[in-house]
Amino acid sequence: MSRTIGVIDEPVAPGATDNLDINIHSRSLIKFIQQTNTPITVGIQGEWGSGKTSLINSIYHEFSSDPAIKQIWINSWEYSLLSTPEESLLKIINRIIEELLESDTNTQRKEAIKSGATKLFKGALRVGAQVALGAEAAKVTEELLGTDEAGIAALRKQLTDLVGDIAKRESNSVEKIVIYVDDLDRIEPKNAVAILELLKNIFSVRNCVFILAIDYQVVVKGLEHKFGKQTPENEWEFRAFFDKIIQLPFMMPMGQ
Repeated sequence: MSRTIGVIDEPVAPGATDNLDINIHSRSLIKFIQQTNTPITVGIQGEWGSGKTSLINSIYHEFSSDPAIKQIWINSWEYSLLSTPEESLLKIINRIIEELLESDTNTQRKEAIKSGATKLFKGALRVGAQVALGAEAAKVTEELLGTDEAGIAALRKQLTDLVGDIAKRESNSVEKIVIYVDDLDRIEPKNAVAILELLKNIFSVRNCVFILAIDYQVVVKGLEHKFGKQTPENEWEFRAFFDKIIQLPFMMPMGQ
């Protein structure tokens, strides 16, 4: 009988045999997520191949049978394909809206929310559902978000209201929403940073825990157009940007 050896560069699937001792690290994060106040953003930092996706797979698997926790998985790289950062934001918002509505078992109420949605939400749904493509998607995005903060602020408020409304319903058992944002490393660094800057506007939504898998060096590269090459003198500017987004940083152990 032949024996196969070698290393496969694939994340450990949820519930799969843990040969990397990922569970040693996931247990403390699982306990933190269960007990923490919200909103909060957790940053799982590490270079490509360090086990970030395997770690969040482990957390996801642990919560998969808990009716009090709604989990939403965002593959940011997929949403960024052929899209501007602003369009990516609307696609991500659409995914969150759809997943939140699915957590309510009352079908009539879900449809009532969709039919009564504001122009902003309907636009996000159109872009996110690929109803609007190419130039049309760009036009819808420009109409909704514009060039100032007003559109994003309104989007954040409406998302907050939706989360609060769903949390109060008797037909909903969800108490906490965990949103995983993975594969930011695979996006061109400048665009990854732009998406992060937009996403941070919704990180203040109550009842939500955002978990970002990110390589800090991708952030550094994405900010070079703004701060120049990283030096000991300007390193604090790069770190300050990161710290404004992440409340709890978790560094993957080296040599995973």
